[in-house]
Amino acid sequence: MLGHIAGRPSPSWDKIQAIVVLLMSYVALRKVPATGPRPFQKLHNLLKKYTPWQILIGALTTLYAAHHADLLLSLTPAEPEKKMFSRRYTRGYTRGLWILSALDAGFFTSQNIRPKPLRDTMSAIFSIFYLFFPKRAVEKNNMMLKVITATHMRRSWEKMLHPVIRLMTWVNAPRLGIRKEIVVRLSKGEGCHSDSEVLVTILFKGTEEEYASSESIILDIPGGGFVAMRPSCHADYLMAWAGQTNIPIISIDYKKAPEFPFPHGLNECFDIYKMIVATKGACIGLKGSVQPRIALAGDSAGGTFSASVMNMIIEHRPVLPKPVGLLMVYPCMHVGLDFWMSNSDLAVIEEEIERGHIPEDILKARPGRGDGMTLNSKAAFMDDQVLGSSFLRALMVMYIGGDTTLDHKSDYLVSPIYTPDHILAQYPRTYIITGEKDPLVDDSIIFMAKMRRAKRAAGADLESDALRIVSGVSHAFMQMTGIVPEMKELVRVVGEELLDMIKIPQVQLGVQAWGDASVQSIKEGGEESDLGLVNVRPATLSNPRQTSAAVLKWEQEYTRDAVTIYEHRRVAYLDQLGIDTHDDDSGHI
Repeated sequence: MLGHIAGRPSPSWDKIQAIVVLLMSYVALRKVPATGPRPFQKLHNLLKKYTPWQILIGALTTLYAAHHADLLLSLTPAEPEKKMFSRRYTRGYTRGLWILSALDAGFFTSQNIRPKPLRDTMSAIFSIFYLFFPKRAVEKNNMMLKVITATHMRRSWEKMLHPVIRLMTWVNAPRLGIRKEIVVRLSKGEGCHSDSEVLVTILFKGTEEEYASSESIILDIPGGGFVAMRPSCHADYLMAWAGQTNIPIISIDYKKAPEFPFPHGLNECFDIYKMIVATKGACIGLKGSVQPRIALAGDSAGGTFSASVMNMIIEHRPVLPKPVGLLMVYPCMHVGLDFWMSNSDLAVIEEEIERGHIPEDILKARPGRGDGMTLNSKAAFMDDQVLGSSFLRALMVMYIGGDTTLDHKSDYLVSPIYTPDHILAQYPRTYIITGEKDPLVDDSIIFMAKMRRAKRAAGADLESDALRIVSGVSHAFMQMTGIVPEMKELVRVVGEELLDMIKIPQVQLGVQAWGDASVQSIKEGGEESDLGLVNVRPATLSNPRQTSAAVLKWEQEYTRDAVTIYEHRRVAYLDQLGIDTHDDDSGHI
């Protein structure tokens, strides 16, 4: 209150107010008679017949009732969380969000405590407190997001490094033969962007000898908003993949913004890939006798880097061998905060609808369809507890840095959603999985639609690509593996996809591999015509999906194939008009 009276509300004024209240309380206890002022003397006599325990419980109950008087008297809007932009998370994700919010608030509260052992202890205590008071946790997190810095993010997001959480991760993880960190040295003399050392984490189920003889690897680029989270912060699901696939996981600890803004971290990830290819894996401890099959994976900001690295691989000269597959988990494909769907983006989505990949009725009821006034997911879910709009703005500013020459609406290394068609057509098998309520979900939808359009025009394989949208969840569901049992099944499904990507396919050249357009050019040229062969596009080595029946069943039950989620736009508008459009959920996941 004092800060508002002074016209400068701030933590400093809040601290002054707290000190003033404590001093006044001290004066009241020391200077006022023990029975209190005259009006309180009758109350004092009345309370004599109650025990201290009864007085304590009565006082706490009175305070609790006063604090929730608006609820008890029905003075609050009806279920605001339910009506706000159709926010209908599944029960499992809601529980996970509750725990993560409490942990974030606890770590935010304790961030200035020294030394570290005391900070770790107090962060656990504060987190337990916020578990019992979830609304206080949300208030704390929202307050911090308004003044968020890279230090704040790292203290909160790197909570997986807390001794207790690390112990829980280790207990629940599969036993691995190799779990170590090594340094890969990059040199400009070897064609890298800089002279630097990059730490990579290696996870493998087998022995050192089996690792050295590996012919396949999964190269992971971990997310963290471009500013935080080492590979060890993703250990729960990375270790699960290592145990499930029996394939080495190589996770890159690239340097983070804002100290190292774009393109430093991206260049390091590309250079690591280039070094692995150049040395046939010797730089990471493989024998170097054969070129390893590489599946490239990344989540969130790591998904952004994965697509950008893929663009760099395709454009590199001399030609680099491409990964056998690309996995992106809730990636940010557009580094920007535009809140409206462009007509060109709507057009590419509607093209997929016409071809039958998207149900035809999805966009029919969307307000402003086709006139540039259709909300995208960043607007529809701008109040998201994980990736709110103010938080996204801070991340993007820190990532881009002070480079005024960058254009995030055209530079496809910053925003892969603007990747040209001739590059998209050369993408390998691609699998994107994201949340239905994620502010970044439209990035994945539009990117996949553009890639399918480009591959179709080039006569490339479309059957191996897939976009899966998990119903009723938002961002960071992979971080809930250790706290929400239902998410373990989701991680297993993604692991099955990686295992299927890395397999050695049996490929036969034909209409499916060469593409309809190329086969037609051969027919037009005739069997003995050299001219017909000039127009033939290079063969696309297909890597078809051959997932198990269990995975397909999970996808049918818990995900939405392609773009089937635009109903939330209509619901968002109707909610603003006060029209309840929600049905009871089934509680999946």
